[in-house]
Amino acid sequence: MFSKIIKASAKYYAQKLAIKGPSPEGVDWKDGKSQNLRFHILVQVDSLAGKSIHDVGCGLGHLVDFLKERAINCHYVGSDISHEMIHEARQRLPHVHFYIGDILNQTEDWMKADYILASGLFYVKGRTSNRYWWKFVQSMIERMYQLAKYGIAFNMMTSYVDFKAPHLFYLSPETMMKYCCNQLSPRVTIRHDYPLYEYTVYVYKKK
Repeated sequence: MFSKIIKASAKYYAQKLAIKGPSPEGVDWKDGKSQNLRFHILVQVDSLAGKSIHDVGCGLGHLVDFLKERAINCHYVGSDISHEMIHEARQRLPHVHFYIGDILNQTEDWMKADYILASGLFYVKGRTSNRYWWKFVQSMIERMYQLAKYGIAFNMMTSYVDFKAPHLFYLSPETMMKYCCNQLSPRVTIRHDYPLYEYTVYVYKKK
């Protein structure tokens, strides 16, 4: 399912890593400051101390550095479809559990966690049409929700911008809210209050 998208995405990020090296720019972020701001918002999904998290599309595992710096002690697993990213992540952090994995087409016990997180996973659509990319995003979100015990957190490019790059995917928060409430759970929070052209979504399991 979505094999062309997955292959294109893996190639895109492998090229970024080859050019920029193991840095925030190597996973296609502008800089470490904006990357850390995204992490700061993402982990506010809950108090993660003592919880298990699965960082889907973990790249180089920079979220691990963020968690360590802020003394957030949780059980971390990271996965990515890019062999190159996981190789570098394991080199950087040899004691952390990193896996090459595709949650849409694989079922492994390590994929399950209290919270499933994803940062930047849905931004770069490349040459994929908006309609087909949105289908991919929905499939990923639904799979993340299925794997999570308590909830999920992810970010999206907002439609409230003054310029749209053709290779990026933008979605209105209204569309996202409607989708999450109708398809997943009414327990949804959207953070659109931080100074980046995006928002972060928290979806919690129904009680």
